[in-house]
Amino acid sequence: MKKNISLSLAAISLGLSLSGPVLFAQEKKTQIDQTTIKEVIHSIDTIIQRNYVYPDKGALIVKFLNNQYKKGKYKNLTDPVQLTDKITTDILSVQNDKHLRIEYNPQLEKDIIKFNSSISDKDKITELDIAKEKSQNFYFKKLEILPSNIGYMEFTNFALSSNEARKIIQSAMQFLSNTDALIIDLRNNRGGSGASNNILGYFFDHRTKTGRTFNRIQNTWTDSFVESPENGENLRMKMPVYILVSKKTFSAAEGFAYTLLTLRNAKVVGNSTSGGAHLTRSFSLGNGFVGFIPYLRHENEKTHTDWEGTGVVPDILSDSPLLTAQNEILKDKLKTANNQEKSKIQWLIHYNESQIADIKIDSSQMEKYTGRFAEFEITKQDSQLYFRDVNQNSKVPFPMIAISQTLFQIGGDYQIEFINLSNDKFQAVNMSWSDGWSEKIDRTP
Repeated sequence: MKKNISLSLAAISLGLSLSGPVLFAQEKKTQIDQTTIKEVIHSIDTIIQRNYVYPDKGALIVKFLNNQYKKGKYKNLTDPVQLTDKITTDILSVQNDKHLRIEYNPQLEKDIIKFNSSISDKDKITELDIAKEKSQNFYFKKLEILPSNIGYMEFTNFALSSNEARKIIQSAMQFLSNTDALIIDLRNNRGGSGASNNILGYFFDHRTKTGRTFNRIQNTWTDSFVESPENGENLRMKMPVYILVSKKTFSAAEGFAYTLLTLRNAKVVGNSTSGGAHLTRSFSLGNGFVGFIPYLRHENEKTHTDWEGTGVVPDILSDSPLLTAQNEILKDKLKTANNQEKSKIQWLIHYNESQIADIKIDSSQMEKYTGRFAEFEITKQDSQLYFRDVNQNSKVPFPMIAISQTLFQIGGDYQIEFINLSNDKFQAVNMSWSDGWSEKIDRTP
């Protein structure tokens, strides 16, 4: 049996009950008293007034929090998490800033204090972070060449500045550099260290001014530029760019999309993003509390504003943005393609449409489609049309996916367009394949 151990500050921070003889550590909720609540409110006041990116809004927040405190709105909140949830809700009622929040996180507060204690400690923490990012391939999840030479790149965060990260980024850009168009998928990207590895630099021919930034901590405005990437030589992504976004897209990912949208004529596809524009630092508030305070904002060179609160609004709203972006690219390629290429591109467009199509064929009208067209047999069952090549060994027919009332996708191999309606039956079909080949086949008597 363990000896009696007096309750220590470390035990409180871990939520352990150590009073009396114990065989094992028992969880105990951390509770705070009125003195701690008062100290937390005072620390929040100080941090916000000194650092929040909008001084006038910061003053309003501080005034409101103090009024709430004087009214006793926080006195019964002895659970630190409930307290921070209430304070954050009150702050956002004054200023709906997606980055601005208060948390109870004793370990993070210790890390912040350690990080700020010395240059050597900062270096050690950064090395550890980079090692973690390396194990995740610096957040690059997928590189792919889609049909018709369309590049696709997905990354879910912006890595810290490091030589290892820059090598991965350069390799990714090199792999996709010969594509005709590029789709960048940021639907699950929550931000991170947006400017550090200069991904944007690959999309501009030269050093380009993107606007200016206001740093509240330093109380200075500074011009912002996209710089040429280090060791990038002359590698530039000059092809059309499409960016996929969603409600999950946040912070640095929004900034990346917004810059390419406004200054590079990229097309943004999907749904409006979260709307968090301001760069944030975490501050120790004492007693295990941490404040995430936006201290820097950007003013775009073209729009003279940012996306705070509104999010990045897509050029093309879509719940299937990857397929939508592919078809937008393919439709542009149709304009300059030769006849054979046009057939291949049009087939791909129809195939993509079949993946999201919701066309219904009236079951009472299905008889006009059914029958034999050479070796191809079309039947109906319930409310579904089916296709089968009778020369194939398999007796299992393929369901026919309607792209329109006359055009259907058959698996990944065929597209069938019904033509020549006569005597309540289609008298022929046009069969087409992904390689551009097509053939008209008459109904078999």
